[in-house]
Order: sequence, then structure tokens, then C-alpha cells
Amino acid sequence: MIEESFQVYIKDFILKSGEVLELGEPNKDNFLLEVRIIKRSERTYRILGLLIVSTKTTKDIESTNDHKLDAIKFTPRKKVSLDDNDRQTFKWLEEGWILKEVRFEKDEKTVRSSQYRMGYRLYEHEQLKVQQKVDYVYSEFSKVKDKLLRTLATIDDNYNHFPHRKKLGLENMVKIINQLKQCDLNESEYFPQKWHVKKSLKYLQFVDAFSQLCLQKKDFDWKEIGATYYKKIGGSKEFDPYKQEFIDQLEEWASVPATELGLASLGQITSVYFAGQLSGRYVAYQLGPVHALTNLSIAQEKYLTKATNLWLVENRAILTRLAATEQFLEETNSFIICVDGHLRSAHRNAITQILDNSNIEQVLIWCDYDPDGLQISKEIYSTIYKYSNLKIKLILPEQEVISDWHKYEEHLKGFLENNKMEQEQMMGGVVLWKRWILD
Repeated sequence: MIEESFQVYIKDFILKSGEVLELGEPNKDNFLLEVRIIKRSERTYRILGLLIVSTKTTKDIESTNDHKLDAIKFTPRKKVSLDDNDRQTFKWLEEGWILKEVRFEKDEKTVRSSQYRMGYRLYEHEQLKVQQKVDYVYSEFSKVKDKLLRTLATIDDNYNHFPHRKKLGLENMVKIINQLKQCDLNESEYFPQKWHVKKSLKYLQFVDAFSQLCLQKKDFDWKEIGATYYKKIGGSKEFDPYKQEFIDQLEEWASVPATELGLASLGQITSVYFAGQLSGRYVAYQLGPVHALTNLSIAQEKYLTKATNLWLVENRAILTRLAATEQFLEETNSFIICVDGHLRSAHRNAITQILDNSNIEQVLIWCDYDPDGLQISKEIYSTIYKYSNLKIKLILPEQEVISDWHKYEEHLKGFLENNKMEQEQMMGGVVLWKRWILD
């Protein structure tokens, strides 16, 4: 007979609604068992098909999974045509790697289809491989975290030699790393939502490599990070596919630019475009044209605005349109930042710095109406929701505003089932913009 777990597997992945199994007797010449697929009610009894499965247990099988079977790339729901007369097919069937599904016509005799499916033994084998990968990742996470903390524990030894901003950045990283748990690799505020587990682990290895150089050298090159960490041919390129993402995330953890931690030759400056009155210790911008800050200036300044309304928009076209509208910024006491797509550390730092230092009363979030726009609005909201004194408004595709994030998210998901729309398609004008501020 077949195990209960095997029957559950068949029910979950092979049987259709209303179908049940009717077990037969094993074949005396081999380990194969014919199992009828039936549909039964008070008035009817129909044979819909049959399954040919193996009754062998793990201890009965000496052979292991082979590369030919791997090449087929079975999944629990995948149906495959194989040669019934091939000895290899029969061997896989008898050993439980695959099972055969036969479906009948309405006469319950004529074969409509005959195909092979993933057997329970192969399913267990694949599940074991998945679990082993998960276990490996979690084991590596613990090793990298411990190694990171040991590395960063030497900050005190070099404390007097570090510039203030470098000390601050390293201390901020230590705080986050101390709080990290294995489950954070799946979904956490510490990692971007779209990152998979392996990418989060790779990032931690990058942080470990970066921290080691940061403590050893005043300045270093991007290529040195991977080269000194992996110590092998090609090691300098290990982090290249994730270069900007990893640096952005590192800067978010550290709350200072990577250049201030020692990364001297990346050669990348992030611009933050804005319009409105803004001042700092070294500069002052007045109402008028669109201006730009950089990630470096944001890190070294203390910006504030006299505006009470902060607009956070996804696209530059919206920024330039609002900025170019005569008297709008002055009359509404508004300040506008363009986040230029998914929120990067420079934009996040600019937003939080202005909110920390200014008397902003409300924030209006205006993004595209597509899956990326919904994600970007979530990234913006996650950055500002902690400011309890703020009134937060999100702009809907119907040219209305809403203050509840969960209702906004639910509304957008419903809208996106059949629609996509850019901000510019419902840009409106001054009368509409002022209404959003006052609503």
C-alpha cells in the first residue's frame, strides 16, 4: 500500500475537485500499484482514470536520482510524455521517482491521455534539497553575522583615528547588525522587499568585506572589496552585479555616504532634484527654478525649509510642472522633492533631514499608478509614517486624496487589475492641486 503522506501529495497536486482515490492490489511481479481515480456520489460512481505508482519505500531503493531525470525538470504539476517501452522509464516508475497518470473518456475505458508526473520520492528529494539550501543560508547567516560583529568590535581599538562621520556610520551599522535575525533574510525592514534570501546573504558578506577594509584603510577602491574578501581570481567582480543596490543599502544602514567610510574611487554622485525654499549651514535656495542636492552635500549639511507642505513625487515631469507654475509654491507654501523612482539612500536622507529640521505639516505622495509606483509609494510612506505630527495624503488615480495607507494600497491593487497609468495622465492644474492641499 502507499503511505498517507503520499496520498496527501496526490490529493494536493494531481486530483481535481471532487476526485478521490480507490486503492487496488499491488502487482505481484513488481512494486507497482494501480490506483483508480473516481468520482462518487449517492447516485453515481465514475472511473475517471488511474494512477500507476510505486509501493517501494526508501530502504527498498539503492539507486539515487540521476542527471537524466534532473534534465526533465519535473514539478508537482508538470505533465511529461515518456517512452513506455524504455527501460529507464520503467526503472524510474518502479523506484517511485515518477508516477503515471491515465485519464479516460466518458466511457471509462478509452484512454484520453497518458502522461508521467513527479513521483512522491522525487518530490521528497527536491524538498530535501530546498531545505538543505535554506539550512545552508541560515548557517552562513550566523557565521557572517558573528564575523561581522567580531570585525566591528575592533572599532574601539581604532576609535581615536577615525573621523567623526566614519565613527557614526560604523556605530549605526553595528546597531542594525546586532538586531538582525535569521527570519529577517526573508522579509524585513532592514532589507529591500524585492531581495531574495540569497541576495540578502550576499549583501551581508559585502558589508563584512566593506567593514574589514573600512577599519584597515583610510581609502580604498570598489574592486578591493571583493578581491580582499574572496582572495581568488575573479573575486574583485563578486559584488559587481549588485554594486549600486548594495552601496545604497549600506548608506541607509550607516546613515552616511560610503565615501565618508573610505570608498574613494566609486566615482558616483546621486542627485536629488527639488523646488522650493531651502537653506543650510553653507547654502540657501529660493523659490524659482528646479535645483539639485547631492548625496555628499546632504550628508554634510543640515537642510531645512520654511514650507509647510511637502510634495514627494515619483517623476521629474511633475516636479518641473509644479515648479514652473507661477506663484504656486509661494501661495501654497510648498516644497517639492522628486524621488526619481525607487527610493535611494540620498533621497531618503534628504526627506528625513528636512522633516527633522523643518515645520512640515503635511506630506503629499504622488506616484505612478503601476506596480512599481505602488512599491515606490510604499517606500516613501515607510520613511515618513513615523512622524506622528504629519498629515500624510496619497493621491489616487481618480484625482482624489486619501490619508489611510492600507485603503490606498487596497484601492491601487484593485485599480491595477485592469489599468496602468502614469502621473502625467491625470496631472490636473492649480485648482486641483490646491484642493488636494486643503482636503
